[in-house]
Amino acid sequence: MKEGQYSMQTVVTPEEQKKVLELEKMKRSLELQLQEMARKVEEQKQQIAMAMRDPLTGLRNREGVADQINTLLKKETKGTFFIMDMDNFKCVNDTYGHVEGDRVLVRFSSALRKVIESEDIVARLGGDEFIVFSPGLHHKNLIEKKAAHIIRRIERELVTPGRLIKVTVSMGIALSPTDGATFEALYTNADKALYFVKNDGKNAFRFYGETNDSKIKKCTPKASIEEITSRLREKKMEGSFVVEYGNFEKIYRFLERNIARENREVQCVLFTIDEPEAEVFDSIALQRQMEHLEHAITSSLRKGDVTTNYSSSQMLALLMDVNRDNSKIVVDRILQKYRQEAGEDEMEILYESQPLMPEEQVY
Repeated sequence: MKEGQYSMQTVVTPEEQKKVLELEKMKRSLELQLQEMARKVEEQKQQIAMAMRDPLTGLRNREGVADQINTLLKKETKGTFFIMDMDNFKCVNDTYGHVEGDRVLVRFSSALRKVIESEDIVARLGGDEFIVFSPGLHHKNLIEKKAAHIIRRIERELVTPGRLIKVTVSMGIALSPTDGATFEALYTNADKALYFVKNDGKNAFRFYGETNDSKIKKCTPKASIEEITSRLREKKMEGSFVVEYGNFEKIYRFLERNIARENREVQCVLFTIDEPEAEVFDSIALQRQMEHLEHAITSSLRKGDVTTNYSSSQMLALLMDVNRDNSKIVVDRILQKYRQEAGEDEMEILYESQPLMPEEQVY
């Protein structure tokens, strides 16, 4: 220190030191309180988010989706509301149990996630009821393509080897603002379209605006047994016996009960078109190939064999009085005929075969 300069030192008294320590303690306490409040706010946010989600599938639930769609509709008036549920889901629960039913629901939601666009809103409303809202989608041909694509993809995802019960998808469609400008209105009208599908054969989609189309009901006059059998004999059938899947299942069950007593061998064969991934795939091309495959199967088999369309890319056949080795010969004949009909447009056909067992041997 130079001569003539003075040094000044701050003297802190014990009382002042005590106050400083108390202030630091209060600061630390406030920091901890703020951290605890932030933690609780985050927990509440997570609880709210969880309350808006379906615990089984992870999709939004009804509470989580209604407000979101209503908010979107205020900004973007045009959009398409799809509602869908599974055909025969109750039969899956009743036959295989609710654990298997839950697996089907999870697979359904997984398939749905794979086909939606990033801006789409998807939710499980409860049970086997799901919805998708596509904001901005309003061209009918694009809506039809999307509906067919969703149904086909889910259908393919839900195929389970060894499970005879067929699970397909029915869908109702409502358009905004034509059929409603709120979630509630769109849901109500799409649900009416879905109800129409469920009562008109299932495994299809329908627009709400088309549900008022008149349906012609056939009135068949009474007839005697001789008249009925005479008409039945007039309708000659070539190739295999083609039936709807519901009737196919009944025939399958009937054969299970009778093949042991009659000492017959029956082979169940599943044909599948190995279609490419959906983004670039043409559903019309698939339909055309299914027509080729169906004709190749039905025309190659005998009158005693039974066939049905299982899904948009699969056919099932029951080959009567045929062992496993002979069934391979029959399948080769069918595939050869398909290739001839399909030509350059042919797709790869996969097949699986299982012998039908008597009912008491089915585990």
